[in-house]
Amino acid sequence: MNGPQADGAQGDEPSELLDLYRFTTTCLGLGIPADKVAGDFVFGLEDLRQRGVLPLEDMARVRGTMEADPEPWAAGFAAGYLSAWAAAILRVLDARGIAVSKHFFRPLNLCTDAGTLTRLLEQAVTVAQGTDAFTGEFTVDPRPGPSHGS
Repeated sequence: MNGPQADGAQGDEPSELLDLYRFTTTCLGLGIPADKVAGDFVFGLEDLRQRGVLPLEDMARVRGTMEADPEPWAAGFAAGYLSAWAAAILRVLDARGIAVSKHFFRPLNLCTDAGTLTRLLEQAVTVAQGTDAFTGEFTVDPRPGPSHGS
């Protein structure tokens, strides 16, 4: 660790993540049941991810520490998370009666950037025309295998 920074963060960790850790350990120390504290912790991680404070991969790594075998769990969680966001985008477009071409479907399902998928979901709710409005939003990136420290 590099010591305290001006914003109160240690090293590279966002100060809000450290606040979440402190809150979690305080709740456990006060005797609040672990399953309730774990639920609040996971909710806090998701909030940090959605606000852009914590990247998806980091959220999955932190969340994976709660599991017996964290590395494969984190990789599977991240892949499932991305797939769920892509499916949500398609569901919203379908519910709004907007046709999805294969030129949109394929890159959407191969997108590995959670921030891009979040923006696309927000746009899917309001887009007036077909999926042409999304063209150029993201690039096709084959999903890489699990990252091992690279």
